[in-house]
Amino acid sequence: MSTPEEDEPAASAIAVADTGTGAEIPAEASAGTETRADAEAAPGADSDAGPDADADADAESPPEPERRSRWWVTWLIQLAWLAGLIAVGIGLFFCYLHVSRTARVASDGASNALQAWAMLHGNPMLRGWTVTDVSFYTTELPEYVLVEMVRGLNADVLHVSAAITYTLVVLTGALLARGRATGREGVVRMLIAAGIMIAPQLGPGVYILVFQPDHIGTQVPLLLTWLVLDRAPRRLPGGTLCPLGTPQTPVAPDPPARAWYVPIVVGAMLTWVLVADRLALLIGVAPLAAVSAVRAYQALVQRREWLRSAWFDLSLLVAAGASAEIASIVVKRIGEHGGYAVLPVANALAPVSEMSAHSWLAVESLFGLYGADFFGISSPGLDAGIAFLHLIGLALAAWGLWLVVRHFFSCEDRIAQVLALGILINVAAYLLSTTPTTYWSAREMAAVLPAGAVLAGRMLGGRFLAIRLVPAMAVVLACYLAALGYSVAQPPRPAISQDLADWLVAHHLTYGLSSYGIANATTLASGGAVNIRSVSFNLNDAAPGPSEFDRTWYNPQIHDANFVVLMNPPVPLDEIPSWQIRATFGAPTRTYNFGPYVIMTYDTNLLTDLSPSLPPPPPPG
Repeated sequence: MSTPEEDEPAASAIAVADTGTGAEIPAEASAGTETRADAEAAPGADSDAGPDADADADAESPPEPERRSRWWVTWLIQLAWLAGLIAVGIGLFFCYLHVSRTARVASDGASNALQAWAMLHGNPMLRGWTVTDVSFYTTELPEYVLVEMVRGLNADVLHVSAAITYTLVVLTGALLARGRATGREGVVRMLIAAGIMIAPQLGPGVYILVFQPDHIGTQVPLLLTWLVLDRAPRRLPGGTLCPLGTPQTPVAPDPPARAWYVPIVVGAMLTWVLVADRLALLIGVAPLAAVSAVRAYQALVQRREWLRSAWFDLSLLVAAGASAEIASIVVKRIGEHGGYAVLPVANALAPVSEMSAHSWLAVESLFGLYGADFFGISSPGLDAGIAFLHLIGLALAAWGLWLVVRHFFSCEDRIAQVLALGILINVAAYLLSTTPTTYWSAREMAAVLPAGAVLAGRMLGGRFLAIRLVPAMAVVLACYLAALGYSVAQPPRPAISQDLADWLVAHHLTYGLSSYGIANATTLASGGAVNIRSVSFNLNDAAPGPSEFDRTWYNPQIHDANFVVLMNPPVPLDEIPSWQIRATFGAPTRTYNFGPYVIMTYDTNLLTDLSPSLPPPPPPG
């Protein structure tokens, strides 16, 4: 383990980008950069040298054909990078498609697939729909629409979309980890970030990361937002400081045009994300606003610079705040114009007595996100070995986070600051809220995985080159790829109620009622041949919902529901007992038992007995 004193010299091997006022310079190129800076620092001196100097310069400059050949070489290198990135993306997509198919499609993802199907068939605003507190309206639902245009309505839509989403998370995370580094350091940074994310753990890890619309999909537009912020053009007034306090070599300024449009673009992209997922307030808007406020304070108060020097940070602060307000207005306007309605966030501060349980659940969740959850493994074996191997990725992410937190206020890397603060806010909110109930609640912290991987790449790439750890990390990456291959080789699993869907189609039962856990999953598994609508019970009353439903499904003038499906025995999400069905709808005409399912058929339209039979539209917003 290196000491703080040993960390300081090693830090000189890394030059980290400041997205507002600095530029990124690999240490190995600092000498050459200084020479160029000296040569370009005084353009007036060149004119004072006289015609002889001009003649010497002309003699030393490469001829026109050579300059053209260099341009073509640069262009070919960039084209090769793009082709390689596309090839890697295609390969990862097929791997993650197989990995996603190891999870069974359930009603949460099925609900989003049905929403996309409605959008594709003339209901782009999802009129009549009531969704949960997360709509994914501007992020993953458009992706589902595109997939369904090609694949139609079936359970595999979730797997294809999940594979696309996670592939984009890995690729955008790698690009963001690279920053402005070039050469070997740029490649090492990308491989560190991608390697940490490349092999999700079978079981819960796949369910949270590579399965259905969830907060992991929100990371794609967020990472793209940070990528825009990171690669935005800017001017440098002179030398800056690297994160650990090592003087950075002055470089020639960028073209005189200031990146005035960057805060506008960042604000628009954050609005895009917030309309779909309000969690972006914690992992995107809040950290960006806080970092921008700190940097503006340092410039205006601590260094007493002119207001003009802090315009970029102040503009980002305004853009972050405006994005939250604009997104809220957009969602309300959609509801007011007949579009989908979003349920309020069911969350609150947890009592102190629950902090201990939340802490242990958070630890297990973090280990699971990084593929290192070995807590539930009862015996040693391959799965245990893979889990322990992933502890390396978790350790690298923690190391990168520590380096940023340790020098947060002197860090010149804006992206690193935003990501580190986002991780801390996300984990703190998870611990203090009532969200943690089971291991599956880890999806609320899904952003910690790509953020930690990017931090590891940005902060450790140069260090690994300096202390020659790249060969060892290459071995670890090869093991991670082998773990991915092991996951790909696992057999696929059908949707959670695929057998029920097939049975209902064979018995010509096409429209019925059930609990949330069965309803939308069976509808999707049948490809729309069977339509089961979710209902919730309160004693002898049954009503639509509780969420992820379209009001028109329950209109008895349009549809005729003549059967009810129950689980025997009742299970979570499917807790309707048979006595409640009889008390609400009366005795069934016939009862079928099929596996764990009980199907009760009726000669009447059950929709007329719902309370109310046609639910009124919920309040907008």
